Amino acid sequence: MGGITPLFTTVLPAASSLVNGVNRFGGSAANGSAASAQQDAARLEAERQALERKYQEERGAEERRYTYEQQGRQEQARAQQDAQAREWARQDELRRQELELQYRKDEQARAREMEWLSRGQNQAGGDLRANQEAALRAQEADAQNRLAQLAATAEADEKRRVDALRRTMARTRAAMGANGVSAADGSGEAILLGLVNDTDSERQDAQKLDQIKRQAIQQEVDSVRRRNLLEQAQLAERQRLEFLSKFY
Repeated sequence: MGGITPLFTTVLPAASSLVNGVNRFGGSAANGSAASAQQDAARLEAERQALERKYQEERGAEERRYTYEQQGRQEQARAQQDAQAREWARQDELRRQELELQYRKDEQARAREMEWLSRGQNQAGGDLRANQEAALRAQEADAQNRLAQLAATAEADEKRRVDALRRTMARTRAAMGANGVSAADGSGEAILLGLVNDTDSERQDAQKLDQIKRQAIQQEVDSVRRRNLLEQAQLAERQRLEFLSKFY
C-alpha cells in the first residue's frame, strides 16, 4: 500500500499538467491540431481515471489484506493466549496433583510413624505392667510367707503360754494344798484367776503386736500397688505428651 501512493501522486499531477498545457496550446492555435490535443487529453484523462481506479482497487485490496492479516494476528494471539491458558491450567493441575500426592505420602508416613510410636508405647506399657505384676506377685508371696510365719509364731507362743499357765497353776495348786489353802477358797481362786489374767493380758499384747505386724505387711503390699498405679499414670502422661509433640 505504501508503494502505490507515490506512483499515484507522481503520475496524476504530471497528467494534469499535460492536460493544462494542451488546453493552453489549444487557445493559441485554433487549427486542426486542437482535435488531436483533445484526443490526447481525453486519453490522458482516461488513463488517469484508470490509474485512480487501479489505485482504489489496490488500496482496497491492501486494506483487505491488512484487515485479514490483522484478524489473523488477532486470532493467532487469541490462540496463543488460549494455548498459554491451557498450559497454565495443565501446570496448575500437575502442581495440584503433585501436592495431593505429596500430601498422601506425608499422611501415610505420618500414619506409619504414629503406628510405630503407638506400638513402642504399648510395648513399653506392657513391659512396665509385666514387671510390676512380677514384683507385686513376689511382694505378695513374701507377705504371705511372713504372715504364715507370724501365724505360726503366734500359735507357738499361744501353746507356750497355755502350757506355762497349766504348769504354773499346777504348781500353785500344789503349793496351796501344802499350805492348807483350797483352790475353791476365795484367796486360792483369786490367785489362780490372777495367773489366768496375766496369761490373757500377755495374749492380748501379743495379738496387738501381731496385728501391727500384719498391717505393716499389708501396707507394704498396698504401697507396691499404689506405686505401680503411679508409675503407669506417669508413663501414660509422658507417652501422651510425646505423641502430641510429634504429631500435633
